[in-house]
Amino acid sequence: MSIKQYIIGLLALASVACNDYLDVQPSKTTSLVPSTTDHLEYLLNDYNTFYMENNYTAVFSSDDFGLYTDIYNVQPIAYPLETVEFALWDLDYLPAASSDNFWTGEYEKIFIANMVLEYIPQVSGDEATKARLKAEAHLVRAYSLWELANTYCLPYTEANKGELGLVLKQSTSFDESEERATLEATYQLIEQDIQEALKSDVELTMVNGKYQTWRASLPAAYAFAARYYLFRNNYGEALNYANKALEKHSELMDYNTDMRYSATVPTVTINPGTENEEVVEILYPYTHDSQSDMNDRLEWREFYYFRVLSNGYWWFLPATELMDLYDKDYDLRWKYHYVENYSYDRGLTSPAYEWPGYIFFFKDQIPSGPTVAEMLLIKAECQAREGNFAEAMVTVNQLRAARMDNTAPADRINLSAASQAEAITQILEERRREMPFTMRWFDIRRLNNNDDANDDVEALTREFYPYNNSGVLIKEPVQTYTLEKNSRRFAQPILNTEIETSQGAIQQNTY
Repeated sequence: MSIKQYIIGLLALASVACNDYLDVQPSKTTSLVPSTTDHLEYLLNDYNTFYMENNYTAVFSSDDFGLYTDIYNVQPIAYPLETVEFALWDLDYLPAASSDNFWTGEYEKIFIANMVLEYIPQVSGDEATKARLKAEAHLVRAYSLWELANTYCLPYTEANKGELGLVLKQSTSFDESEERATLEATYQLIEQDIQEALKSDVELTMVNGKYQTWRASLPAAYAFAARYYLFRNNYGEALNYANKALEKHSELMDYNTDMRYSATVPTVTINPGTENEEVVEILYPYTHDSQSDMNDRLEWREFYYFRVLSNGYWWFLPATELMDLYDKDYDLRWKYHYVENYSYDRGLTSPAYEWPGYIFFFKDQIPSGPTVAEMLLIKAECQAREGNFAEAMVTVNQLRAARMDNTAPADRINLSAASQAEAITQILEERRREMPFTMRWFDIRRLNNNDDANDDVEALTREFYPYNNSGVLIKEPVQTYTLEKNSRRFAQPILNTEIETSQGAIQQNTY
């Protein structure tokens, strides 16, 4: 579905939404439009529209995801073809896919933000409310533009700033250009939106025992600004905004007291009908329990801004390299988020093949919006990069105190470093442990394009079968797939249907 088709649908939905709010039947001859600030509140208050990010590049394309022939040989359905294409950085078949829920979903959010900005001058309501809604709409748009730019565009560098950026939608008009702006213009708009979002005067507040993180706030704007400036390698500004966010909200979930296993322990029969038949348990964290009940997500106190990375295939399949980063004796993230026997849940039971799954919220969602943990990691990294590596280790150990078993020896809980380079390495590894999948692809892009060659992530490689648009060619010899560290494939291809619907105005990435 193209941007334009989405906008048509959204216009219809917006009319229905406003109509539902007013409890008036829609007219066949008139177009309902927002007329009060309450109508705009209604649009922004629907967190179901905003919270999910269906970014399969983030899920499958980084070295956090494990693509293994052994697993495929046991159960091919473990790797649906689309996951293979993303994991192998495909260029031949992904552009011809029928849909891209991430592209359309983020442009839906941008459209709603633009609708709010467009109608603020026209609707009735007090000026303070209008100012708050304006700041929030700018944050919504900045956040989605940043996510899109870090997926479909090359990393921002001085050399790349003239490369293709995004289609910069800033209105609800069909007549607005669908040509891609430059990468420089894209980032200029993101930064302008951030500055507008920082004009918010809304603090994080509790509603029915939950921080209202599904709506924008000043702490959320601070936190997103810290992320933005980290990725621009502007460590002074990133540190400034991380500190501002932490001054407003610094509550961590202590895994020693706030995490537990689910009271429901499902069982699976493995190797059925053989002498090795066995019934095994699968221990999930409590946050797994319900797909439809949002309470666990909204009660996660570390959020500044409620967003999750969603995987519709229900298996964040961790790579060996990622799992090897954890202290398996004392790291409570390993205990609760890496669910042993999860491969049995996904059908690898006959013959049995055990591989964990990374589980956070149900089976399909991981926090991706800015959190207190992320701000501590940004603060620590910026301190280290600016030469204050001893202070950086104090900062990162604040996070570890809430993640490591408090009965562990002190030298297992606390990280230490004897140099700036060692501190940066330790902090980046902690960042990967804390935010697998959600940030790794983005991090690889920035680490390979900053001024520090010591943190470069060299070429990504995978060993897997050939494939075509019909499936995996399991009878063919295994191949080595390589993504060089400065490959242009760090920009995901745009769907052909988007290009066709725009009548060629949208230009494909060049590879």
